[in-house]
Amino acid sequence: MVVGQIVRHMTAHGAAGSQMRARSGPITLGVPDGRLHAAPTLVALGRGWFERYQLDVQPVPAGSHRTGVPRLAAGEFDVSPQAPLLGFFQLFDPQRPMLMVADQGSVRPGRGEAAIVARPALIETGALADYADLRGKRLGLSPVRGDHDWLTFAAALRTGGLTFDDVEVVICDFGDARHEAFRTGAIDVGTVNRLGSLMEGRESGAFVVWRHEHEFRQRQERAIVFSYPFWSERQEDAYTFVEAYLAGLREYYRAFEEGVEREAVARVLAERSGEPVEAILGEMIPMAVDPDGHLNVSAIEADLDWLQRQGLLERRVAVDDFVDDRYREAALAKLGRYHPTD
Repeated sequence: MVVGQIVRHMTAHGAAGSQMRARSGPITLGVPDGRLHAAPTLVALGRGWFERYQLDVQPVPAGSHRTGVPRLAAGEFDVSPQAPLLGFFQLFDPQRPMLMVADQGSVRPGRGEAAIVARPALIETGALADYADLRGKRLGLSPVRGDHDWLTFAAALRTGGLTFDDVEVVICDFGDARHEAFRTGAIDVGTVNRLGSLMEGRESGAFVVWRHEHEFRQRQERAIVFSYPFWSERQEDAYTFVEAYLAGLREYYRAFEEGVEREAVARVLAERSGEPVEAILGEMIPMAVDPDGHLNVSAIEADLDWLQRQGLLERRVAVDDFVDDRYREAALAKLGRYHPTD
């Protein structure tokens, strides 16, 4: 968020620094169903960073993106790791804005678990060797055209010189329905982005990984998002939350990028996510995180452009209206910029 917008946000809602309110009660943290999507936040929780900053952060189930964003917009919880997807932009209210304040994981080269998966026979026979081979295939896609799998396949098809007109779209939601569609042969390819689901599909023989998303596109997977009541009424807590969170984010980064206490951090993720620690250590492709919390704004803008071209947004939402750097910058003024571990 540029300086002009920062001032407007702060003055319009009576949240200037001199008007910060004292801490008042617990901070509710909406954790998504796919708990590993919130991995840096889980590390901050499990390694005690919020307690060190004297914050009472209470995790609550947020459900899927489709339920989590509306609940955050309604102020049912204060903070949540959420994705910059269609649901967020449709519910964004410039008068009561939710704010994205720090990186919570992105897809970058070599990083990010999300994958295009396919029926094993297509791989074994060579019928699906390159992106152009998607032509004529049955793609299992979410009933919501703005969900991440539509964006993922738009990029994959473009890489192969194709569009959605060149494939057969089969509406098939995430989870069990998609697994069953693979088992029955109703779909040829789809996306899966949870470690447990990838392992389940491989073990059942329903599907195998064909391409990881990081091979053909970048994406801001999730961000730390503040509800309007939280950031406008509890400024001191909001600033402190980001400082504590970045300390935890850096532990995640050091563990998976530098190998510092990797097993200890993996155990925290296993305890908090329910995934086996062996799978986290041996099979998980960690999401990319910026140790200073920078969001991949260009990736967010690219996805916004696609959503708008598809006619899915009645109005364009400006990135500067919801990406707010002041909390992160204030945290870095205290923590310092990140330097690799010696």
